[in-house]
Amino acid sequence: MSRTEQAVSPLRFCFYAMNTEVEVQLLADREQAEHAACLVKNWFETQEQRFSRFVADSELNRLNKSEGWVPVSAAMDEVLSLAYGYIGQTEGIFQPGISQALRSAGYDISFEKMQQRGFQLPLLARLFRTRENESFSMSEHGYDYSRPNWIQREGSRMVHLDPGAELDLGGIVKGWAVERIADWLQKTLKITAGMINAGGDVQVWGTKDHQHWTLEIKSPFSQEQGMNGAVRLQRGAVATSGITRRQWQDEHGLTAHHLIDPRTMEPSLTDILQCTVVGQHASQCEIIAKTVCILGSAEAVNWLNRHYDRHDALWITREGNVYFRGNTATLAECWPGFDPDHRFSLIE
Repeated sequence: MSRTEQAVSPLRFCFYAMNTEVEVQLLADREQAEHAACLVKNWFETQEQRFSRFVADSELNRLNKSEGWVPVSAAMDEVLSLAYGYIGQTEGIFQPGISQALRSAGYDISFEKMQQRGFQLPLLARLFRTRENESFSMSEHGYDYSRPNWIQREGSRMVHLDPGAELDLGGIVKGWAVERIADWLQKTLKITAGMINAGGDVQVWGTKDHQHWTLEIKSPFSQEQGMNGAVRLQRGAVATSGITRRQWQDEHGLTAHHLIDPRTMEPSLTDILQCTVVGQHASQCEIIAKTVCILGSAEAVNWLNRHYDRHDALWITREGNVYFRGNTATLAECWPGFDPDHRFSLIE
């Protein structure tokens, strides 16, 4: 849930797309807001048809079945270009070439259908079970996770996948879609204040008269553990990723989740349940949050210091410890309700 701190409330709309609930809040008259919300819904539905691996004739699936050089849409070209850069910046921890590993882990149909599969153990019991490494490990067969497994011909919108490569762009496309439509609403429809939230990937903007948004961050634990808090900002992005929402019990009765560690091609054996990142761009925040989750606490701080020294990141571990790495001077103001156990300042 989110709100603006202002006398006039924005109009709120909700719909389901990209396997998640999308919330839209716009400060505009009702006619303009309803028109804009329809366009936002159409945008997300179009991108789902383009990028989903669960839509048989999606552009992504056609690309994964292709051989040699193939033309792609402007949207696909843009997302692949972004992904190409993030592979380098995350030292290969963000890696779209994980589609086969996701299927091997059991994520071979949409998550709503997965939830209908059999009995599942209580959440924390599943999270603490050890997963055996029985599936095919691409790293044992010379797979280099630190590089993209496709080539783009600059200026031509032509793409060539490595032989046998299959891409899954779910780790970036939601944040990208949020960011792009929020930018369009501001520049084209002149919406002065608004919020787009697609399953925790959020872009907000406001004016000096409609200054702050407060976005609730729910704990991955039960309410009584007192780990709920919020993020407060006027303009920018927030993204939350974790292993508790999209997880399941595999055929061996062991825990699996959707955050694949490309170094093992298995669901990450991480101590982090959930990470929230604040910055300027939803796609970048989404990538950072996922990377922190996959790396785990021990590696995450060092990686953040090397690559993203101006972002705030807050994460919660299995043991219930709260870590914060960012601008500690504005922690109380920008992260109301949180009192981290471990705090790491930005590198100046």
